[in-house]
Amino acid sequence: MEPLRIGFLGAGGFARHTIYPALHLAPVALQAVCDADENRAKDAAGKFGTGRYYTDRHEMFEKEDLEAVIISMGPDPRQPLVLETLAAGYHVFTPKPPAPSLEETIALAETAEKHGKTLMVNFQRRFSLGVREARRIMQTESFGTLTQLFCSFCSGKYPTVKSYLLDFAIHHFDLARHIAGADVKELCVFHNEVDGQGAFAVSVEYTNGAVGSLQLSSQRLWQRNYDYIEITGQHEYIVLDGLWGAQHFTESGNSFTSNFSDQRNGELTGDGISLTEFANAIREDREPVSSIQDCVGTMRFYDAVLQRKKGVISL
Repeated sequence: MEPLRIGFLGAGGFARHTIYPALHLAPVALQAVCDADENRAKDAAGKFGTGRYYTDRHEMFEKEDLEAVIISMGPDPRQPLVLETLAAGYHVFTPKPPAPSLEETIALAETAEKHGKTLMVNFQRRFSLGVREARRIMQTESFGTLTQLFCSFCSGKYPTVKSYLLDFAIHHFDLARHIAGADVKELCVFHNEVDGQGAFAVSVEYTNGAVGSLQLSSQRLWQRNYDYIEITGQHEYIVLDGLWGAQHFTESGNSFTSNFSDQRNGELTGDGISLTEFANAIREDREPVSSIQDCVGTMRFYDAVLQRKKGVISL
């Protein structure tokens, strides 16, 4: 398969720590980098691409033969750039969250559909080693039907409760749907706020009949193992204590899949596999996993928790 020719908008610290190092794992060819900071653009282009760099995206679009563009920056400045890039005829890959709000996510989905372009959101936890192994186990006959799903995802302090939900908890709003293989049908939100930090207990019923809960809080600590997930089938269950391994418990015996590397890399975190899915989906003319259309469901879940309405909420 011919590598997907891509341009990159943004050369900040987050992109250089996550997406740029994962490019070599995917069938893509980085043609050029664009950033408002010329030194950052030049450095990223030299380390990860052809050496060609720009400070004006329009010049990059005019001079480079691109098929797709990765746009890596915060959701607010990114939103108009994604709309513009889709309208210009390019496929787009972005980090999470999909957009600043549910309404703006829907606008992205409509724009991608209007122009016939792929827009994929890098919810890389879907592609992590542990989640991929869990989903493989869930497909076995012995695991049976998913009956219950518990997700815990807690962090240290955030500037606001909204920023915690949109920047951090959004990972598990998405991951819960992905693991369940279903959308949220109904939910109930309990929460408190102490010194500007939020804690949430969210009860969920999924459209496939499974039930579950999410434990979310910004009252814990940074630099700890944030992800803890329990997936219960029928007399078998899976535990993900972190996302770089899986524990599978059965009546006949237990199995453990682990990675012992202390190094962060795009195969373990899912960034490289996510980029590969993006390129393959375009080449195969299909909707990718974590497409903008799918991520509308994630943002509906986020928005319902953000509103904190009393009682049972139907989506």
